[in-house]
Amino acid sequence: MILLFIIAPCAFASGKKGVLPVQLDNGLTLLIKEDHSQPLVTVQVWVKTGSVNETPRTAGLSHFLEHLIFKGTKLYPADEITRRTETQGGVINAATSKEFTQYYIDIRKEAVEDAVRILADAMENALLPAAEIDKERPVVIEEIRRHADNPGAMLYDLFSEAMFTVTPYRSSVIGSEEVIRTVSRKEIEDYYKKHYVPANMFVSIAGDVDAAAMRKIVNETFAKQPGKNPPPEPGLVEPPHESVSLQTKKAVEQAYWMAGFTGPTITSDDQFAGDITSVILGGGRSSRLFRTLREEKQIVYSIGTSFWSQRGSGVFAISGVFAPEKENETITATLLEIKRLADEGPTEEELRRAKTALESQWYFGKETFHDQASLYAYWHMQGNPSMVERYIEGTERVTAGDVKNFLKKYFTGKGFNQAILAPGK
Repeated sequence: MILLFIIAPCAFASGKKGVLPVQLDNGLTLLIKEDHSQPLVTVQVWVKTGSVNETPRTAGLSHFLEHLIFKGTKLYPADEITRRTETQGGVINAATSKEFTQYYIDIRKEAVEDAVRILADAMENALLPAAEIDKERPVVIEEIRRHADNPGAMLYDLFSEAMFTVTPYRSSVIGSEEVIRTVSRKEIEDYYKKHYVPANMFVSIAGDVDAAAMRKIVNETFAKQPGKNPPPEPGLVEPPHESVSLQTKKAVEQAYWMAGFTGPTITSDDQFAGDITSVILGGGRSSRLFRTLREEKQIVYSIGTSFWSQRGSGVFAISGVFAPEKENETITATLLEIKRLADEGPTEEELRRAKTALESQWYFGKETFHDQASLYAYWHMQGNPSMVERYIEGTERVTAGDVKNFLKKYFTGKGFNQAILAPGK
């Protein structure tokens, strides 16, 4: 799917208020959140490796490995992993992104020990059978080809290349067909052993569990894995560069456009203003870009913005769909709206609406045990764990001046980096 202390007797946070992170001797970080409101549990392993950790020769191995991890381990044959999970009413799955790979089992509380043991064995003792590798190659190659036929996916990859000229955020998560076709089992195993080390892993458990019991099971499984230094972090901060514009033609009827500029890293409090700015500019039908370009000028079929922070340079993006002849008018109108917001700032009504929207999204994103475990694991892995508790407060503090300063600081006047998928062959 394409998406810090020694263990010792201690008081884990219980009920519905957060977690206490614990780092095992081998470097793995454990997060447990007790919530006895439902007899369910999610067990997740987040591995700090994705497409940013790949080279041209390993392009796509993070994603390929995600397909292979559950194809048999030292303790569990391939068919037993899925059968054992589903027989107990569980769901087992995984996802890969640019910065991490996530594995999870959502299951009834009675089967949580099984879930922990399966995932622990998969993280250390995946067999990666040659026959399964060869069976999975055409599956992943077909995914790559479907990806290339998807306008949205193609546009995002092209946009990443325009945004990032140096850092590995320019690389596609789906990877290279040539690599998947030719990569050897040894190369896959080497990548697995290099990146799947405890210091690169975050185990997040949430639901109807007893923290002490979970700690015991983790000590019997994940804690047994030998400690090993993880690979060095790649350089992820994109240096300033002149604006880049890339265009490709595809059998589409309208032009698909994505433009943007780099923003703050995930440890910066500037991301609060980034989120607010994104909602005001292009977050829904009441946003400035939608009202001006879609409703008043009627030059686009759709328009919106998004902001996401990363361990390195974040991204502020505008995306739209329009008739090819409206390209220049759309870009000019978008730039004018950004300049107007940077010069004048938002109204109090816009600020309040943006804060309300973000607060609702934040709480909706914590509805399930799975959501909660993901939230804690993600922010701990990204090096900003306090964000879980202070996000609402941070967005509430954003002022009109902060929005103006955000745009003036990060939209530096070098213009957009942009990608266009235009009709043609």
